[in-house]
Order: sequence, then structure tokens, then C-alpha cells
Amino acid sequence: MPSEHPHQPLPVPRGLVFAASGWITVSWVIAMGLDPPLQPSTSVYTPAARMLLVSLVIGAIVGWPLVRLCSAVPKRPIASSLLDVVTLIALLQVLLWPLRLVTSWTVDRTLLIDVHGIIWLLLAGGIVALATAREGAIRIWMMFLLLGWLGLPPLLSNILELPPIMTRISPLSHVWILASGGPAAPVPGAWQLPIIELAVAMVVWWAASPPKAPAEVANQGSKR
Repeated sequence: MPSEHPHQPLPVPRGLVFAASGWITVSWVIAMGLDPPLQPSTSVYTPAARMLLVSLVIGAIVGWPLVRLCSAVPKRPIASSLLDVVTLIALLQVLLWPLRLVTSWTVDRTLLIDVHGIIWLLLAGGIVALATAREGAIRIWMMFLLLGWLGLPPLLSNILELPPIMTRISPLSHVWILASGGPAAPVPGAWQLPIIELAVAMVVWWAASPPKAPAEVANQGSKR
């Protein structure tokens, strides 16, 4: 019988790897096509890579959290969510950096896209951990929160004519903007938003962590 020790290592999420690989494959086929272009160039592949990243953002911010929030609660929800995030970050590295071979993105732009992707995954994973670690209707509200994060900023910016920077709050519109920059250097202050997003992600993960039981706090105090 397998041990139920709370510190037992979690298994590799093979289902997530398989599902994410399938999503990436379908997204690649839709964005890039099966037949190579007649005149391969960065001007041809860059728009396709941009569409690929948009599809990956949808899968990371909506697809994966939706599956996790609709599944049974794991015994260690926070650790499971963190393992999922690490797995998806590894897949992101395998996919993103080779795209520089067929696009006009600079190293700085690719790195900026990568950092944003990592932080978006951390934030989405924190929301999943926060929802799965608690009971009640919080799962539904967290799903609405993720959908709003993805779609509301560009929608409200168009309706209310808000400053263009508001659209960058949404990963969907922001990755489109970043991937459309081509060989140009990132705009000044482009690294400020990832810092803010990382701070928000850290707060969400802190909120997801369960409070220590009184007995545990007392035991720690007695050891000092």
C-alpha cells in the first residue's frame, strides 16, 4: 500500500504533459500549417508565431485552470498546483526559444515574452491553488476571475476608450503586442509590469497557503 506521508514526492503530472503537448501540437498546426510556405521568411513566420502564443495563453489561463477546478481536489492542492506550474514552464521554454530561429524577435523581446509567460503561469497557478485549497463556490468565482483577467481589459479599453496601457493587463492582448514588435527593442519601462505581476502572484500564493494550526504554532514555540 502506498504511503500517505504528507511529504511523499508527488508523481509527475503525465496527464498534464500529454494534454499540454496535444494543445501545443494542435495550436502549431493551426498557426503554422502543415505545408511550408513557398518563400519562408521571418515576415511569414512571425504572425504565425504570434497566433501560436495567443493560443498558448488561452490554454494556460483558461484551459488548464478549468480542468483543475473541475477535477477532484488533490490531497496536496498547493503542491500539486506548483508542480503543474513548473511542468508548464518547462514546456514553455522548449517551445518559445526555438521560435527565435523563424521570427524577427530579438533576445530581449523573447526574454520579455518568456518572463511574462512564467509570471502568468505563476499567477494562474496561485489562483488554482487558492481555489482548490478551499471549499465552497470559490472555484466558480476564480474561474470568472481568470476569464475576466483575460478578456475584460481589452474589451473595456475599446468601449470606454481607456489608455492603451490598460490592455496590457490582459495576457491575451499583451502577448499579442509583445509578439508584434518584431526586431524593435522593448519599449522603455517594459520590465516594470512583470515586477508588478510577480508581486501580485506572490500575494496570491501567500493567500493560498493554509494558516498554521494552533497546535503547530505552539509546537514551534516550544522548540525555541
